[in-house]
Amino acid sequence: MKQNRTLSALAVFVSAVLWGTYGSFVTVISAGGMGRNIMQAFRFGMTALTVCVIMLVRDRSMFRVRKEDRILFLLNGFASILFFTTCYTMAIQETKIATAAALLYTAPAIVLVLSAILFREKVNGKKVVCILLSILGCAFVSGIAGGASGLTVRGLLLGLGAGLGYALYSIFSRYILDRGYSIYTNIFYTFGIATMSYLIWSAADGTLTQPAQYPGTAFLAVLCGLFTGAAAYILYTWGLKGLESSRAAQIATIEPVTAALLGMILFHQTLSVPELFGVALVVGSVLLMNL
Repeated sequence: MKQNRTLSALAVFVSAVLWGTYGSFVTVISAGGMGRNIMQAFRFGMTALTVCVIMLVRDRSMFRVRKEDRILFLLNGFASILFFTTCYTMAIQETKIATAAALLYTAPAIVLVLSAILFREKVNGKKVVCILLSILGCAFVSGIAGGASGLTVRGLLLGLGAGLGYALYSIFSRYILDRGYSIYTNIFYTFGIATMSYLIWSAADGTLTQPAQYPGTAFLAVLCGLFTGAAAYILYTWGLKGLESSRAAQIATIEPVTAALLGMILFHQTLSVPELFGVALVVGSVLLMNL
């Protein structure tokens, strides 16, 4: 039976709201003394562990992966998740939370083009208009459109790199789901690969022991993993089963709006009139896409 499109869209929407809290977690955890690599190892380790428990309880056959499909999981782990999160976390530290989130959401345009080429998804005028509106809205939300973002060349490249990596998660996950694998198989191996990579990097940069030094910060890292990792990626990947990749990626543009609002509430990052206009554009584009 075909998955309900409304529920799929809602799942993607909620996942984007959860992702929108990531910048706030990064800001607080970094201030608490935890390094970038061990923080990501915690986040993705909690994601892989949560999904592993679900697979053990529900169906252990979900651990099986055909030899010819292993490359897809490796690509999803390295070329999308590892690349995306490294760029995004560095972009958050280089510039404002909202600016990094706005640059990340060049992803829907990339997904739209790749999905049309690879999956023959239809590109109609409505999709193009909605994606352009959301990108414009993200530019206003971040302050890029008004020149008030404090954006550097390094921050720009990191943000665009994050957008490319994020787009590839939708693409590789679509291939994996179309090959008959469950969302849990996809997430377990993809994030297991990312976790191992970050643990190796943490050992190399000396941050592997930081959780013992900062137990309060480590607890926040666990919460970050549960909310912005496990819950968010399960919801988003489940939503991909019932939506076109391009539509799911566009709905998720609600993330920078969430990030901007949390930045205002928690860190007193004020929103100007143009930024509020950007919020309205993003929300409007999401509603228009799903009418």
